[in-house]
Amino acid sequence: MIENNRTIIKGYDTEMKTINFLTGNFIPENCAGTNRILALVRELEKKYKINVICISEKGVRPHDFQFSKNISVYYVYQKEYDSEKFYTRAIHELWYAIKLAFKGNKFSSDITIATSPQMFIIPAVALIVNGEKIIDIRDLVWEYIYESSLYNKLVKKVITQFMKHTISLYDYVSVTNNHEQSWIQKNIKNARIEKITNGIEESKFENLNQLKYNKTDPFTLTYIGNVGIAQNIKVLVDIAKKIKDIQINIVGEGNKYQELKNYARKNQIHNITFFGKVNRSDINGFYAKSSILFAQLDEKFKAAMPSKLYEYASTGLPIIYAGLGEARNFVNQLENCTTINPGDVKALEVAVKKYKNSPPQISDFNKRFIAQNFIRETQSLKMVDIVNKLLQEK
Repeated sequence: MIENNRTIIKGYDTEMKTINFLTGNFIPENCAGTNRILALVRELEKKYKINVICISEKGVRPHDFQFSKNISVYYVYQKEYDSEKFYTRAIHELWYAIKLAFKGNKFSSDITIATSPQMFIIPAVALIVNGEKIIDIRDLVWEYIYESSLYNKLVKKVITQFMKHTISLYDYVSVTNNHEQSWIQKNIKNARIEKITNGIEESKFENLNQLKYNKTDPFTLTYIGNVGIAQNIKVLVDIAKKIKDIQINIVGEGNKYQELKNYARKNQIHNITFFGKVNRSDINGFYAKSSILFAQLDEKFKAAMPSKLYEYASTGLPIIYAGLGEARNFVNQLENCTTINPGDVKALEVAVKKYKNSPPQISDFNKRFIAQNFIRETQSLKMVDIVNKLLQEK
């Protein structure tokens, strides 16, 4: 509760405290990371003043601005670079993480919250930023380093040990899923941990929950999301070639988008449409015309949980998920959904034909499951509790 710029926390009366939030994603960038951070800072600003210090989108020079009464936003400009090459990306991410940490030190605060998945934010903030710190780990990126050679194995081992050491320097660790939580418990002695799952904003959930569906002819499979290396959705072009009496819609862009379009054109496949990046307000229209939804992550990303799956489940539509690990476990808890191995065209063909021949009903169970467990605003209250706890311990 706030009275005349004073905050009362469980009986503890103090001047309104300031939180620095250091991140690689924020407005105007539109991605899952931004949505998570928005939910967190909007809950935190009810009790605290927030400085969001963030890395800009590549090649974009946004101006610092006042997001709301209690949230100020400051940018570190990030130039364009080739992010497909691992070592080039790693060097640049390290450089901008260091710049972010030094800029964070320019703003006085009571607590600093840093958030990955840009992995070098973890050590940069731990070693450079002063005061009490919370790290919000959204992915264990170092686990994805290929061990294709002795050199790569050595690099992965060194980075992993460095991450273990610097994570241990934080006063609190938040994670998004069970795999991350287990890794922290196993590798960081006496770590204070809280699981704050990713999810979906309440307003977005309500819109999807109330969506009116249009019966589609032909049967329509829809993919909405990033078209990149991790997703490897070339399998959808192969399925369009095998099952010619369905329509496949691909909504979104990424570094493999043009390559995939060219592959479809070369193979003269006409029952697949690439819509590219569309406005958020148009997304529901694609859901309303879909018979089934598809998502995929390469097997290297078994620790990842795509936020898109929370949105998919909120529609009640059936889902085919091609992937392993956390996301597969999540989809297996839903009804009218199927999990297969990534890149398995034959298994995908069997799954699509199953739904095509016997279309399931919209699942109210899936909608309730999301409402009860994965609304961002509810999950974000856990971060407020962590901050409250650390302030009371001061």
